[in-house]
Amino acid sequence: MALTKKKGNKTSIMKRILTEPLVHFLLIGALLFLGFSVFRASDESMDTTIVVTDNDIKVLKADFERTWQRPPREAELEGLLEEKIREEIAYREGLALGLDRDDPYIRRRLRMKLELLLEDISAQASPGDEELQKFLEENREKFRQEPRYSLYQVYLNPSQRKETLQKDAEELLQRLKKGGDEVDPGQIGDSIMLPRAFPLSPATVINRQFGSDFTTQLSDLETGTWQGPIRSGYGIHLVLINQRIEGRDPDLAEIRPMVEREYELIMRKELKEKIYANLREKYTVVVEPASTES
Repeated sequence: MALTKKKGNKTSIMKRILTEPLVHFLLIGALLFLGFSVFRASDESMDTTIVVTDNDIKVLKADFERTWQRPPREAELEGLLEEKIREEIAYREGLALGLDRDDPYIRRRLRMKLELLLEDISAQASPGDEELQKFLEENREKFRQEPRYSLYQVYLNPSQRKETLQKDAEELLQRLKKGGDEVDPGQIGDSIMLPRAFPLSPATVINRQFGSDFTTQLSDLETGTWQGPIRSGYGIHLVLINQRIEGRDPDLAEIRPMVEREYELIMRKELKEKIYANLREKYTVVVEPASTES
């Protein structure tokens, strides 16, 4: 009976030991250590020398000083060096264990770094005036300055006026012309959720409010007098153009930063595509047919 009780106590103790989290942690650590040892034995060609250069130390000091606004103390520098060494060891061991393989985050990060490197290379060469002028000539539409208008508009709602729409427009137009400054355009016409007065604005801004048909008709109107009616998607409008600045093609000197920025953006994109095409030629790509199994 005593022997049975003693065996039961041993079994209970073993169960408690095996369920302890610390034991699990130690077992996992032992397995990882064994795995590292086995892998290291099979990869004797791996470089196990870590060299911390003078430039590395200068970079560590500069980074610390940028953050803390003072140079690092000796103990702090030793800590920075140890952290760099720890990072390098972890990096090499991770590569040796193949932890970088089939990891979508690492793959995307490497692609991003490569593309940033290519952009840095392409940014080294600044274009000259001759190149920019040629680029500007080939892309005039992109840099053309559009017409700008400042105006008042009086709106007439077709659904409210129906058969009298045209007659009402003519009467209001005469009233606005004869009344001059004594007539407030904000007090006549129908209400609409659009501005009655526009400061000097590009045609595209007015397009967004009234539609392109309305803006196209503005180009035929004189400045300084009420005219119309002209149509929009909402109905008809009487319009007074206070100021018009015609669209034009600016010279390179006026918009050089804009042209240079656009030129470099396109050149970087083209360079990346060319380099990718050259790299692509080194590889044979095999796309296996999709499985027909359901």
